[in-house]
Amino acid sequence: MLRVALAVASRASACASSSACASVPIVARRHRSSNGRALQDALDTHRLHMLTTLAEGRTRSTGDPDPESIVRETDAMTHEARAEIVARRLRENVVRLARALASERARLGDFEGRGWEKRVEAHRAAAIREVGHHCFVAKSKVEGVEAGNGLFVRGVVRAGTVVATYPGLTYVGTAMKYMNGYPRVSKDNDYLIVRTDGSVIDAKPWGIGGEDEACFWPGPPLKYSAERLDELKNASFLQKLMNPMLSEETRLSLLNECESLERANVFAYAHLANHPPKGTLPNVIVASVDVPADTDIRTYIPNVNVMPDDEEETKESVWSIVTDGERTLAKRAQDVAAALFGEDEDAPKVVKSNATESNRIRSLVLVATRDISDGEEILLNYRLSTHVSPPSWYTRVDPEEDARRWS
Repeated sequence: MLRVALAVASRASACASSSACASVPIVARRHRSSNGRALQDALDTHRLHMLTTLAEGRTRSTGDPDPESIVRETDAMTHEARAEIVARRLRENVVRLARALASERARLGDFEGRGWEKRVEAHRAAAIREVGHHCFVAKSKVEGVEAGNGLFVRGVVRAGTVVATYPGLTYVGTAMKYMNGYPRVSKDNDYLIVRTDGSVIDAKPWGIGGEDEACFWPGPPLKYSAERLDELKNASFLQKLMNPMLSEETRLSLLNECESLERANVFAYAHLANHPPKGTLPNVIVASVDVPADTDIRTYIPNVNVMPDDEEETKESVWSIVTDGERTLAKRAQDVAAALFGEDEDAPKVVKSNATESNRIRSLVLVATRDISDGEEILLNYRLSTHVSPPSWYTRVDPEEDARRWS
């Protein structure tokens, strides 16, 4: 089993380098004229498909899956087909982790009456029993890590399965204007991460989920002190323009959703994984995942979407106007002219509703790129921007991969 896992992991890693692009002909052709970031996203999906196929094969069979057959299967598929399968598998994996913890909550009863430490202990036992591992925080073994802490696993994690989830508030689209400290959102915040759809997850207010940190969760823009809330409500027009607030109804609704989450979640530690030191390869890869919001395990999905205004007017595209069969030809011509040459206020508008978006929680997970042993530290390639000088402790795992990611 270990030999097969290493073989698939090695082949999957190779596909992320530019020299291996030729071995992924469908992906390469599709993105030849696209930008490097799209190509890197496609290569990541290709790699995730091989890894999750390995994990699925191990579950269904007692024998060793054939690495070459996994490679051939993945190469033969379109990017869209791979992406759909990876999304389904990761979603099912996240739901499985959540159900393992939720079942323990239901079995014990009166769970809310237990202290945080006892809830963590119960969740750890359930995770080992039902999933095979849980995460914990301890002193990092990576030299030069200023914080001193790192992410570890207790138990064994199979290649291609979810190790941990990335908790926090997920800001979608223009909702980033509500982020704490906007527009300088990254100042004093090392826990921001961007999903492939552009959504940003802020894990800083989550901390390590301890009760002693409850006062920080979820923090601005959902939770303020009474004094700060009064200041914001009585701010000048210019101040409100520079630092907009969510409507009171939306803020309170999201605050209630945040407070319903179980913070003694023994998988919600992905934000504490360190970058590998020089000469060491990462043992996980990051992946975006959407989870249905209307499930019985909602309290164990450690993310809350912060969406743009419920109804947001945007300029209608020319294609939308031309293909609108309800408009007359004369009306279409008039609206196309207004969209192309008119002032913004004269251009046709569409109202975008977020009703369907509220049915899915935008999350992010770490997926094992190989089998991970008991007590091993989790290491994630941070892929820091190539446009700024990295910290002194940072060594690029794959410079070409980083260049594509930030092209």
